[in-house]
Amino acid sequence: MRNERIEIKKLGINGEGIGYVDKKVCFIDNALPGEVVEVELDSRNRKFLKGKVVKYVKTSPERVPSFCKEDQYCQGCALTALKYEKQLLYKKGILKDAFKKYTSYDVEALPIQNVIASPLTKGYKQVVSLPITYFKGKVVVGIYQRESKYLTLMNQCQMHDPLINQIIGKIEIILNANKARDYNDKVKKGLRFLQIKHIGASVQVLFVTGNDGISENVVKEISQIEEVKSIYYTINTSRYQDFELQGYKKIYGQSTLPFSCFNQQYVYSIKSEFPIHPLMEEKKLSMIKSFISLDKSVLSIGCGIGLLELSLENEVVGIDEKKYHIKDAQDNAKFLRKENVHFICKNIDEAVIQQCKNKHFDTVIIRKEELSNAIKQSLILAKIKDVIYVSNHPSSLAKDLEELKRYYDIEKMIPLDMYPYASKLETIVKLKRK
Repeated sequence: MRNERIEIKKLGINGEGIGYVDKKVCFIDNALPGEVVEVELDSRNRKFLKGKVVKYVKTSPERVPSFCKEDQYCQGCALTALKYEKQLLYKKGILKDAFKKYTSYDVEALPIQNVIASPLTKGYKQVVSLPITYFKGKVVVGIYQRESKYLTLMNQCQMHDPLINQIIGKIEIILNANKARDYNDKVKKGLRFLQIKHIGASVQVLFVTGNDGISENVVKEISQIEEVKSIYYTINTSRYQDFELQGYKKIYGQSTLPFSCFNQQYVYSIKSEFPIHPLMEEKKLSMIKSFISLDKSVLSIGCGIGLLELSLENEVVGIDEKKYHIKDAQDNAKFLRKENVHFICKNIDEAVIQQCKNKHFDTVIIRKEELSNAIKQSLILAKIKDVIYVSNHPSSLAKDLEELKRYYDIEKMIPLDMYPYASKLETIVKLKRK
């Protein structure tokens, strides 16, 4: 294919540059709006083209030198060459574009606030789940990028919490000293994935392995790392990455780790989902709390381990489908002596229908990527006055609010930069019954 000279018009939802060739959309990684680039087209179909930059003819004044040496290869962070304040404007634009495309709202009249910036833009990821592979004669933690054979080593990623990078490096040394190998699908043995959670001042380590598990000597040496307080493994030999299928086995240390939030201490077990960016998570939950009056009864959908719910003095019912979340939530409620909160483990739709039929709620908090018809109908039929909807998917959010438009007004829309340098964002929407 021939090279094309293209002017970049805007950024797409994944942070890629968008230009046009013969009136056809072309997606180009590592290109910013206003830039003129020479592009080698490497993918073509009837609807769009894809290409890679071979030369920058004109660069954007918003471009900065990337802090990441893997910027040209790693697909984890699309915005490392864009000034941070411009990333916030771009993310607000993504939200507005979704509402222009999928709703009949006058988008410029919507109460969309500026994106809340993160106080920590690097070193914020306190949970990582990464493949283990064999490279140049040794076991490493790294990711082979899509559509290429390029391996990105992950023990120095600047998005990771620094302690996590240190732990990865130490574990790699231990694995290689013990002649560990990566997973071999033919014999169903070896190491597949490594998950590390940095919770408070402690670290949980989880290995996903083949049928051979993990050696006692490796466990012993990793347990000598001061910050590591627990080690687990789970066997998974299927092609599907359902790592909870066989259950988790603790082979060292504590069953739960403590975490402080809202001046309270909670516990997390190995399966429960810990926030990737705890600073921004607490900021998000604080904003949700500010929308809830003390005298209001609350139904919370997707409650997790109850970080928010157990910080409220209201009468609260929390629902989650995952047993381990509800187990941790109930344990936390008991530890904190909170009798105003009741947790239910059940299919979300069934539980919401049941609760809205049998009980009155003033406020419903929803943390889901999109709303089911069951949830939307329950809100409408139960005449819920206040809805706080948190979504990380702008298109689904826009479609859902268009369907609820007849019954609810949008009072506030607050986008948050939960994942700096990535193209993702989360949005809190406060809805008021008409």
